[in-house]
Amino acid sequence: MILDFLRFLFSVVWSRGWVLMILNWLFFGFIVVGSLLREAGVIQVYTLPFGDVFPVEMKSGPLLMIGFIFLFNLVLSGFLLITLTGLGFFGLPLFFLCFRAFLWGVLLTGLPTPLFFAVFPTLILEGEGYVFAALAGLNLGLSWLKPKWAYRGEEMSRSEAVKQAFRDCIRIYVLVALFLLAAAVVETITIVFI
Repeated sequence: MILDFLRFLFSVVWSRGWVLMILNWLFFGFIVVGSLLREAGVIQVYTLPFGDVFPVEMKSGPLLMIGFIFLFNLVLSGFLLITLTGLGFFGLPLFFLCFRAFLWGVLLTGLPTPLFFAVFPTLILEGEGYVFAALAGLNLGLSWLKPKWAYRGEEMSRSEAVKQAFRDCIRIYVLVALFLLAAAVVETITIVFI
């Protein structure tokens, strides 16, 4: 039953396999570009003068921290910033995905190697969540701009393509939520042990 449900969800993703592969290459490539530019001294990182801005501490409990990280990443970072911007212009999810990856590359370069390996699973899970969110945003944008690009081989009107893109977005977002929930759990465990 669960496998059938996952197959149903992944069917939207598999039909856009090449796009997903390109988004993964872009995301993880921009992490490398950001880290190389910081290592070369082209980019500098400054700390905030007022300390940490993380509103939930471990004292409030790991479940609250997992919930906060998950909701922040899902709603603000994933949906509003990466997916929903695709409705305005289909290229914005790509821009925000690459910009986020670039920033991660810049910020993670300063970590010592053991600490980098500790945050690496979070990086992979959260990154995949954002890649899937960008796939949904790209599909939403293309559905109203060029329905033939969003749904090749299917003759759909613009309104039918947008409706189908919203249905596909919901299916993709279940996967985004799974990736980001796993990332929040791993990130909280990492913070506890560091």
